[in-house]
Amino acid sequence: MTNNILDNLTILYVEDDEAIKKNTIITLELLNAIIIEASNGKEGLEKFHEHMDKIDIIITDLSMPIMNGLDMIEEIKKINDDVPTLITTAHQEVSYLKKAIELNVTSYILKPIDIRDIITTVAKAMEPIKLRQELIAKNEELIALNNSLEDKIKERTKELEKLASTDFLTGINNRRNFFKLSSENFENNQQNLYAVMIDIDKFKDINDKYGHNIGDEILKLTTSTINERLNENDIFGRLGGEEFAIVYESCDIGHIKKIEQIREDIENIKYDGISFTISLGLAKKEDFDKNIDALLSRADKALYDAKGSGRNKLIFRER
Repeated sequence: MTNNILDNLTILYVEDDEAIKKNTIITLELLNAIIIEASNGKEGLEKFHEHMDKIDIIITDLSMPIMNGLDMIEEIKKINDDVPTLITTAHQEVSYLKKAIELNVTSYILKPIDIRDIITTVAKAMEPIKLRQELIAKNEELIALNNSLEDKIKERTKELEKLASTDFLTGINNRRNFFKLSSENFENNQQNLYAVMIDIDKFKDINDKYGHNIGDEILKLTTSTINERLNENDIFGRLGGEEFAIVYESCDIGHIKKIEQIREDIENIKYDGISFTISLGLAKKEDFDKNIDALLSRADKALYDAKGSGRNKLIFRER
């Protein structure tokens, strides 16, 4: 534990006795400590200002020329009251010890210095600091992990919400979400709201002749072709099988032409040499429409008329 605490520890060591300083530094460096040295309190204070972000602990002699160790510590504590401080001294005068206590000096080492004492004392002084740093690091890891989990939960929730509201094959609104969105739109729009019911003509024959895989591709192609003509606020959904619906708001008299253009777009495309068409029924919201179901029901009746009168056409049921 002691070696781990001292490893790469940056120590500000202030000592005016060159022989003591040299021997102590050699020993501490053997234990992988990084030493910043000074010969008196004034120089030590200057070194602290220069390296304050790197210094982990201060070891200082008590009696030195120019500025003694306690005066230096007093100035340093004004800058950083948390940095551990150890004093080395050859005497135990009450006045010095009293001031050391007032300055919250971490501990002291008596001279002549026993290197085992200095190692043990430094280790004890740093142990709570290191533990606190480890706890802070672990706490930051937990916070990061928690944030990551929250992000994953939010992302997964969005994915699940999308799955719950999206048609798995075409990627547009499924029946449930289409009715939810279009009902909200119905309640918020008093006029100029339209509903379109769409059906791929003779889709069962396509499935029977070419297989369901081809049928699925035609459903996706139909979806993408219709989507190209729609505005951002138009509500488009697959109600089931080959049946689609659109609810949109428009004050533009040319909106019916846009719906007719959808029919023409489908008529003019082919998938793997296969041609197909759609029939469409259009209805406008009226005062007697109590809910979205009533509006869609009238659009569905218009679709039925379109299919019954030859298919591949749009019929607008005004009332």
